[in-house]
Formats: sequence, structure tokens, C-alpha cells
Amino acid sequence: MENYKIRFKFQKINEFKYLSHLESVRLIILAARRAKIPVKYSEGFNPNPKLNFSFPVPVGLASFAEYADMEVCEKIDINEFKIALNNNLGSGFNILEAIFHKEKMPSLMADIAIIKYVFKLHFNDLSLLDDYKNEIGNIKKEIKSVWKNRFKVLEGNPDIVNLTIFGYTKLLNNNNIFKFNDFLINLKILSNNKNVDIMDFFKEEAYVIRGDILKTPMDIV
Repeated sequence: MENYKIRFKFQKINEFKYLSHLESVRLIILAARRAKIPVKYSEGFNPNPKLNFSFPVPVGLASFAEYADMEVCEKIDINEFKIALNNNLGSGFNILEAIFHKEKMPSLMADIAIIKYVFKLHFNDLSLLDDYKNEIGNIKKEIKSVWKNRFKVLEGNPDIVNLTIFGYTKLLNNNNIFKFNDFLINLKILSNNKNVDIMDFFKEEAYVIRGDILKTPMDIV
């Protein structure tokens, strides 16, 4: 029997951001059963659905870019797959994109190299922005993890600044991989000291590296 693999992107926002990774996996498996998706199962005494996920998102962090690969036993319509699953999931936990592929590819955890996070900051005194940027650099030195950051003052609302973090999930030189919770703790301390409000934060995207180009897991299928 020929097997097929579907890669899909889903979001986990609103109240669903408080689900653990295991709870999220169970929710997708249950939705697939209700939708009668012909999921391929492993062999042996304890068969499990053949599902491969990207890095688990920390509990409490909203994400617009979770990824998974699902093996199915027969070729099905990809749009029907998406609709059927979404009909059995919540509005804050739903499939955004789905692609059919048969090629053997690295696992999502092995392939994803960078994760993009966005923090929405409110500055009561925007003159502190340069000092805030310098302190972000000190945090990087202190926790010795690898990331790149970008600040952008929002047009029409100069008190709001988006801080974008590109955190590396793979070891680079002698630095540690980016750990979101460690960074968040330090950012909260810094923001409290500088009278800056963290209005919102979320995971926006995940990337693999092909040559010198960043691509999403959907772009390489």
C-alpha cells in the first residue's frame, strides 16, 4: 500500500495557547478520527498515528506558525482534508495551509533552524528606546544564546514598538540555542525597570535554511 504525507500549518491562539504540546497532539488526533481522515498508524503492540511536529511552543505563547507532517493511507483531496479537520477543531486552533507531498524529507525538528517571535511594546518615554536596545544586547551576552533582533516603531503610533526576535534552534559556535522562556524572564525584568509595557507577544513564523535563504517549512515541500 502506497503511503502519502501531508504537511500542514496551524495556529494555536486565544485560549488554545494554554494547551500543552501533548494536549495539542491529542486534539489533532481526535479531530482526524472524527473527520475520518485515513491516518497511517505504526505497527506493533501499541500502534500510534504517524505524526511529526515542529518544536513544541511554550504553554501560554500564542502561535501562528505550528507545523506537522501526517502520513495517510490513501490520496485524499487536500482542501477536503483542511476543511474536515477545521470542522472538528476550534476557531483558535485551526489549519491554515496544507500541502501534499511524497518526497522523503528531514523531520521538522531537525530541519527548522530559526523561529520568529514578535513582542509588542508600549514606551511611556520613547527617548529610552536606544538604552533599551543596548540592554537587549546585554541580555544576549548574559544568557549566551543566539538570536537576531529588530526594532520597529509603528507608523501613526510612535509609542508602540515591535521587537522581532529571530531565535536559533541549533547550536552555533559556543552559544546556547535560543530559549524563549529565559529570554521572556529577562525581557520582563528589563521592561519593568524601564517602565515599558509588554502588550502582547507571539510566535509568528518558523524557518528552515536553504543555502543563505530562509524558507518556511511549507515553501520547501
